Amino acid sequence: MQTKFDHPALILAGLGAASGILGSYALGFGYGESPHPGIYMVLSGYWFGFVVGFGVWKWGRQSWIAAAAAVVGTWLAWEMAVNLALQIEAHWLEWTVVSDGFKSYISGFAAGAVGAFLTWAAAAALTPVLRQASIAATLVSIGALFGLLLPFTSHFDNPTVLLLPWQVAVAAVIGYRLAPAKSLVVTDDRLIQAS
Repeated sequence: MQTKFDHPALILAGLGAASGILGSYALGFGYGESPHPGIYMVLSGYWFGFVVGFGVWKWGRQSWIAAAAAVVGTWLAWEMAVNLALQIEAHWLEWTVVSDGFKSYISGFAAGAVGAFLTWAAAAALTPVLRQASIAATLVSIGALFGLLLPFTSHFDNPTVLLLPWQVAVAAVIGYRLAPAKSLVVTDDRLIQAS
């Protein structure tokens, strides 16, 4: 018997929270020196990649190839988003009159959107149920909005401020869209399947 806590959105959100915390403290190694292009906090991207890959495998295609593509693609999305944020803040907006604080918001917004879009693309590549423009648009919007937390990671000197909510939100949207076609309805404390 299923409970209301068995929904893919809730499960992936919980795994996203674990990934966000783990990714903040088990960053892994990196190659390159900020703000130049490089490979940064290698394990952070993989932790979230495993969350997305699990979701694809469990509720999407049940294919190890699709899951592996989601893991690798999500890691690449992470690296591209980190590099984009660094480039926007340190190079592309360097000579503008935009304040440093606002530059951080711009870079977080853009990197959050790009990271979410590329995560969607990695998950949807081999998972047809995710191949809808509305899903991509929702994830890009969520990623961009939560990307606005980037300046607070510097202020509090803790990546959890960004990683935890961003990964929870993106994972929840993916899980919601991976949910079975039949919706779950709670009536009188009982869970029934609505057709």
